[in-house]
Amino acid sequence: MEKRFYILIATLLFISPCCYGQGDNLTTEQQRLSFIKGKWTIDGSETTYIEICDWIQGNHLQCIATSKEAKTDNSISYLSYSALEKSYVYFGLYGSGNSRTLRGQWVNDKFIFEGQRQTSDKLTKWRVTMKPNNGKVDFLEERSVDNGEWKESARFQYKPAQ
Repeated sequence: MEKRFYILIATLLFISPCCYGQGDNLTTEQQRLSFIKGKWTIDGSETTYIEICDWIQGNHLQCIATSKEAKTDNSISYLSYSALEKSYVYFGLYGSGNSRTLRGQWVNDKFIFEGQRQTSDKLTKWRVTMKPNNGKVDFLEERSVDNGEWKESARFQYKPAQ
């Protein structure tokens, strides 16, 4: 399974240039996603974590993350704007085998995404905030289990990778 995941990532990274660079003729809503485009890392993980986000056909943003530390941190994510739903959509596929879909809005100067998953034993809700900050991206994830108190589950800052 792990080998197939790396082959998939390699294929997506080197896919034909015709599918990338589709960030032209963006709507105002799609333009708000532009600050996410780029090559990113996280403080302290510069040599082990990289995430590359670029436009793909249809003006959707695709992000591919690879980690040498934790294979479960490998992911493929998509961010887009749904004119039909009048909301932003995040869909993530993770190396752990899980996935999730969040819906969001641009509120003042940041994105706020929310979503939930019901399993046989619990209801998990997520709230993710992404805010541009002087060429970096502040990321905050909060989680609530079974309608309990919201707790911070991740906070870090993406910074441009070298």
